[in-house]
Amino acid sequence: MKPENPEVTFLPSHAWKNTVALSVDVEDYFMSPECIPFEEWAGYPSAIHTGMERLLELFKEYNARATFFFVGWLAERYPEIVRWTAEAGHEIATHTYTHHIVSSLDQKEFDESLARSLEILHALAPGQSIRGHRAPAFSLQRNQKWQFDILREHGIEYDSSIHPYSTYLYGDARAPRFPYVLHGIVELPPAVVEWAGFRWPVGGGGTLRILPEWYLERARRRYQAEGFPPVIHIHPWETVTGHPPLDLPWKQRWIHYAGLDTTVRKLRNLLQNHTAIPLGDYYQRLLKNHTAGR
Repeated sequence: MKPENPEVTFLPSHAWKNTVALSVDVEDYFMSPECIPFEEWAGYPSAIHTGMERLLELFKEYNARATFFFVGWLAERYPEIVRWTAEAGHEIATHTYTHHIVSSLDQKEFDESLARSLEILHALAPGQSIRGHRAPAFSLQRNQKWQFDILREHGIEYDSSIHPYSTYLYGDARAPRFPYVLHGIVELPPAVVEWAGFRWPVGGGGTLRILPEWYLERARRRYQAEGFPPVIHIHPWETVTGHPPLDLPWKQRWIHYAGLDTTVRKLRNLLQNHTAIPLGDYYQRLLKNHTAGR
């Protein structure tokens, strides 16, 4: 049973020691919303099979389980990657169909993108109850209740789209750092720590590639010491150093390519030192602990 109080936050627990909540945003290398328009995607050669195979093999090696947030367009075009993921015991979740920034859509457009994605994923993973959502570029807005209303209408129970660290691309630096309920949806924010009065990313996606390993491990341990597993995200293409080059402005190009050759090594370090669970397991345990503490 979900908490009824929309202001509820969850209590920390030392039971999360050495645990991370691992997630994969299943996008291809050309899908960054600031770069290549959706209408042009079909013209690019894909690297998704290589990236997915590498991640699934790596997770199997370390007995790690994760949540895979699928872009519906990719799932529809390459249904085998959804089947591989489900058969390997991972959680299937939605990353919308078009990967458009949610704030750029009206209610009808967001509803249609979410519905189409869910229809595809339910058909490809019929044994799973798809209850998780992550917006492209962490683009849900805390003050836009209609976005969360649409999620609930489609059976979404938890979300991981409010990033409590601001960059030029995304983020809400005033958002809570730990799980909470927002407009009837349990929010599982990507992990951020506080040092010296500032917020710092724990490491996911570009920050995992760019930040040094000593910092990443220290930040994970610091977050865990506060009583929650850090939510970490990665993309399949970030394991493919040889994917086709993109003609990007210098800033986007640097962010896209920086540290690609370190991704697999850093993931191995994470998986060697931490137990990885899907966000759905994290969500369920939060609800169980909350109900037991009433």
